[in-house]
Amino acid sequence: MKRKNLYKYEREGGGYTVSPEKPPEGKDFWRRYRLIADEGKAITNGEIITQVIDVKSYAGWRDCDPPPEETSGSIDEGIQ
Repeated sequence: MKRKNLYKYEREGGGYTVSPEKPPEGKDFWRRYRLIADEGKAITNGEIITQVIDVKSYAGWRDCDPPPEETSGSIDEGIQ
């Protein structure tokens, strides 16, 4: 699992920016983390299984096997 730092800060005029770039000097910010699963893997906190997620804390997240792909028949099914 890869972890990238993100920074969330309020923009001038309202709204928020979430960016991997540090905010301008003197701006208050909240740190976030983007968790990215390794190739062929997934990540989980025990409830959610995903390949990528932005979180406030990476505590409790770990690597896991991805869920099996769901298939619902042939792609030609229903085409006449």
